[in-house]
Amino acid sequence: MQINKNFNDNLLTPKAELQKRIEKLQLELRQYDLDGALIIQSTDLVYFTGTYQNAHLYIPVEGRPIIMVRRNIDRMKTDSKLDVPIIPFKSMSEIIHFIKQHNLPLPKRLGLEMDVLPVSSFLRYQKIFLDTEFFDCTHIIRKLRAIKSSFEISRIKETSKMMDKIFRSLFEIIRPGLSEFDLVGEIESVARREGHQGLIRVRGFNAEFYFGQLLTGVNSAITSYFDGPINGVGLYPEVPFGPGGKIIQRNEPILFDYVGAKSGYITDMTRTFVIGSIDSKLDKSYQVAKEIQQAIIQEAKPGLPAKMLYDLAYKIAKKYNLIDHFMGAPYPVSFIGHGIGLELNELPVLAKGIEEPLQEGMVFAIEPKFVFPGIAGVGLENTFILNKSGLEKLSSFPDDKIINI
Repeated sequence: MQINKNFNDNLLTPKAELQKRIEKLQLELRQYDLDGALIIQSTDLVYFTGTYQNAHLYIPVEGRPIIMVRRNIDRMKTDSKLDVPIIPFKSMSEIIHFIKQHNLPLPKRLGLEMDVLPVSSFLRYQKIFLDTEFFDCTHIIRKLRAIKSSFEISRIKETSKMMDKIFRSLFEIIRPGLSEFDLVGEIESVARREGHQGLIRVRGFNAEFYFGQLLTGVNSAITSYFDGPINGVGLYPEVPFGPGGKIIQRNEPILFDYVGAKSGYITDMTRTFVIGSIDSKLDKSYQVAKEIQQAIIQEAKPGLPAKMLYDLAYKIAKKYNLIDHFMGAPYPVSFIGHGIGLELNELPVLAKGIEEPLQEGMVFAIEPKFVFPGIAGVGLENTFILNKSGLEKLSSFPDDKIINI
């Protein structure tokens, strides 16, 4: 039966791109003496198949992978260009059968994504793979995904172009008298028309994330559960994060921290706006944030330990006596940036004590921010690609000063 195509070919991840990713994983599996990896996490499935359906992807250390799909096999066949067997299955107990059926040896050492795998699923795998030793292959996959291909970089650049358009729309949208939440609704309408996919993928347990933070005045200095410098009050105690019902006023910071996502790929961007004028202390802090960003641009290069960029930012904040406000207060975070791609929180982490060297092809957001409890938060954020010669900034939207609406 002929299956109708859902998308134009230019929206699908090319077959050669998917094959290259799998070959790189197979090479890593050999290095760790693994016989295969069983992939179930949504973003990893997108990375290796080009789409997400409820499925198990088994990648042997040698030979062709197999995709076992619980729902929806038709969508997997039309939306993925990966040339491998795609099999319907109903029960996890069938996995062994399908591995044997495709003449693949049963794994003695099997990689699983243990950072996100539910315990209940892990216990099921233990009962299914009776003679198999399990290995956490999360770090292998995340390190592979940290280095972006030219295809991925082109997708990320398209997302960044979308973000520039969204931020330019703010000049017509921001006005006094609106609540934060009402204003975010208007902005999200623009974002969806520009192609924002809505869904933001974040790796981890209890990792829900609201992708649009527009916080004004004191609300931008309210802390909560989220492991980042800026949180916001939220609308309800059940979701204490992001914009709330505060009315936008003149002469106070309007901090817009927005995650763009298009064709799967994410960029992160923050600017600080004001209607009228702003306190000199906050303005000075923004200029320090700009100085931190510029210093990182000058310093970052392949081979540099990730911690060096955090240490550099900390040193500059200390020089201006802003340490008590640097990257959140009263609960600061110990990073200055984070990797970005299919997920918001990818490698590398530009954090205190992280020795891993930066590599060409990494994409990360740099977000110097300062928080003054009871007053406001200010800062900026841009997404960068690390090339052989240094950092390439993606956004063309201005960031040299707090923007007056």
